[in-house]
Amino acid sequence: MICHGDIAPLLTQGTGHVHLFSGNPVAQSMRHPVTIPNAFGWSPDKKTMYFTHSTERTVFAWDYAAEDGSLSNERVFYRHEGPGEPDGFRVDTDGNIWHAVYGESRVLKISPEGKLVGQIHLPTHNITCTQFVGTELFITTAGMEAGEGSKEAVQLSGAVFKVDVGARGLEPFAFKLHA
Repeated sequence: MICHGDIAPLLTQGTGHVHLFSGNPVAQSMRHPVTIPNAFGWSPDKKTMYFTHSTERTVFAWDYAAEDGSLSNERVFYRHEGPGEPDGFRVDTDGNIWHAVYGESRVLKISPEGKLVGQIHLPTHNITCTQFVGTELFITTAGMEAGEGSKEAVQLSGAVFKVDVGARGLEPFAFKLHA
């Protein structure tokens, strides 16, 4: 039996990898160590791939070559300065990233240049992911225990919110792992 306390040290030791599966028999490790790897996404032209490493509070970008699936030129795209951790995101057709921030009651709108250009405030703290349905952004949240916030924040935790943001999301990026 493993209790929660035994799991935590493994999560903070940075034992994870970001792997590139490009049709070769062996995946290529693109980033190591990672502790809480999170969302992946592509720019509208599919020439840039984004990756969120939540514990580093950083969104990384790579140049992406669709012809062979290769990545190059790793760089910091956006570094979050707040107390929360960037979680899941989606990219809109203009190239903006709509990024949930766990622990901060908000979704960030980050421009294609990596600048914060807008935000949506929510009445609960643990914002987990975003998804476009037409021009509406659906926003998921995680549950909270009594005492972790105001009564309203706790009651609304775990809810799904929707906001018409006037933007449309990109179609999901197709992926198939061949065995």
